[in-house]
Amino acid sequence: MDTKFQKKHESDMTKKEKRELEREKLASMGGSEKAEYILSYYKFHIAAVAGLIVLIVGIGMWIDSFRNETMLYAAVINGKELDAGMMEHFQAYRGDDNRRHKYVLDTSVAFLGQDSSGELDYASQMKMVTLTGAGTADVFICPEEVYRNYTGEENVLVPVEELLGAEFVSAHKEICEQDAVRIEDSEMLEEYGYQNRGPAYFIVFCYSGHQDVAAEFLEFLVGQDRQEP
Repeated sequence: MDTKFQKKHESDMTKKEKRELEREKLASMGGSEKAEYILSYYKFHIAAVAGLIVLIVGIGMWIDSFRNETMLYAAVINGKELDAGMMEHFQAYRGDDNRRHKYVLDTSVAFLGQDSSGELDYASQMKMVTLTGAGTADVFICPEEVYRNYTGEENVLVPVEELLGAEFVSAHKEICEQDAVRIEDSEMLEEYGYQNRGPAYFIVFCYSGHQDVAAEFLEFLVGQDRQEP
């Protein structure tokens, strides 16, 4: 059936007449044809609305992230195979059910040779410098080569006895250094996919504001039952 707009050029129509024409077109179409027409004709409008929704959701998530608190940031050098689920286990071990508390496992830094015989690539070098320079990482689990870069310097690493007490050191003499603990044989690390490639040192930086949590993390890794406060 002819419409009253059939012989009138669309450019000559008023906005009201254009809307009426669109309604008539849609009314004359079947279901699938109508859906195809809407998607074709209004694709830019739909994309704009979808983009706006994504933007709003992204901004909401960004604002929400400021309410989170990082309880521990642990960087594992050459630990790309390690499952981040270990940190969820540790959070449960602490009895911490606060969803705003975040326990971060960073495995992005690695030597070119997985046996630590190579060198760090440029990106990994910069990442390590940033993690320590910005005071982000509380803990490193690292090969001896990395540990030797920090040990012996004043006010860099927390002494193990200061971190966990003389009783812990006495009970674990075979794995304790003055400012590090050897944990390459940790059953907990192995359970979550860590591959033992030689000595692995657990070190805590003096600037860390989470030394108490780092101490609990070390106890968790060596298999010591948590001591209730």
